[in-house]
Amino acid sequence: MCEFIRNRPSLADMELFLPFISCLKRSVFILLLFAQVDSYAQGNTYKGIPIIDINFFKGPVPANTSFASMTYIDYSYGFNIESTRSFRDVKVKVTLNISPNSSRSYLDRSRIKDENLDQLIAHEQGHIVIGFVIGKQVQDALNASHYTKNYKEEIKTNYNKFYKEFEKLQYQYDEETSHGSDKEAQIKWNRKIQLLAEKL
Repeated sequence: MCEFIRNRPSLADMELFLPFISCLKRSVFILLLFAQVDSYAQGNTYKGIPIIDINFFKGPVPANTSFASMTYIDYSYGFNIESTRSFRDVKVKVTLNISPNSSRSYLDRSRIKDENLDQLIAHEQGHIVIGFVIGKQVQDALNASHYTKNYKEEIKTNYNKFYKEFEKLQYQYDEETSHGSDKEAQIKWNRKIQLLAEKL
């Protein structure tokens, strides 16, 4: 629900209202930035993926860091043995858990101009979506792998191998968008991220 302000607000009213407007503008900006989809698209493509704002970044800013912000994502996996035909043929079901880490993620507000804050947060949101895409790719690759009686070590080895392979997407994202500062490249990546997320 939205109500129009018919009377001229007082200064006190404006001081209360301005943070709300700023938050509303930021939310709309992030939604628009990630809505680079055709009109036929339906549903929430990012269902189950957290949407972040400035309050997400709770980690301390490292000394001498090269980056104004950094988003960390934690991965952990579990598995169940579905069947064992022999020591050479063990069917394993691997589940990967993905969790953006707010306590490690940081944003150095002193290095970011007000007009660039929304763009930077939207860029970091892209990292989170890509993180979930990577997690799905790793999980699928692990479940498509062959395992033996040494499945615990094999899962660990495969996890490290697949994660390194798919994590390259995060570096490509930063490199091609200049860490989110190239607006045109960012818009192209928003569309690419949208298409990747549709496969989740």
